[in-house]
Amino acid sequence: MFTGIIEEVGVIREILTNLDGLEIEIDASLVLSDLKVNDSISCSGICLTVTMLEKKSFKVQLVQETLKKTNAKNWVPGYSINLERALLPTSRMGGHIVQGHIDTVVKIKDMTFDDKSAVWRFELKKDIKRYLVKKGSICLDGISLTIADKTETDFSVALIPHTLEVTSWSNKKINDTINVEVDILGKYLESLTGV
Repeated sequence: MFTGIIEEVGVIREILTNLDGLEIEIDASLVLSDLKVNDSISCSGICLTVTMLEKKSFKVQLVQETLKKTNAKNWVPGYSINLERALLPTSRMGGHIVQGHIDTVVKIKDMTFDDKSAVWRFELKKDIKRYLVKKGSICLDGISLTIADKTETDFSVALIPHTLEVTSWSNKKINDTINVEVDILGKYLESLTGV
């Protein structure tokens, strides 16, 4: 489980292909301080398992199912990704409950900047539409954000300068794909009410 508060931006060093999918080596520093093999780590919102540790990097494996449902299939060496270690029970809950289970991938439709802050608009896919509410939580590329607005065809989030500075989003552009995890509370309510 994660909070959606990004700890560090990692950079993909190497990608190896195998029959099961991909093995990816990621350069990092901060998250390596107490990371262990078998730990869960959020890589741009995708919950992955650490399979190997080096002095300045770690490795994860992505199977075909993960590649089908996420934007990881577009990752290349040099690509920046958001990193967050799993939540400790002693940590403050700064964002919202994030599982690292991607629901879909959406495209950035528009970016409006106001000095150093911004409002970004994303396409709204039918399969997640019922889970999004104005002022509700959403996880985009591993970042816990608040939905600023929602229409029939898109939704937006407001980004503070700090978020743009400490995440991989300073490199994003219109039509880039973003991993989406909707708020789990909405899914539980849907399941409990049978709607």
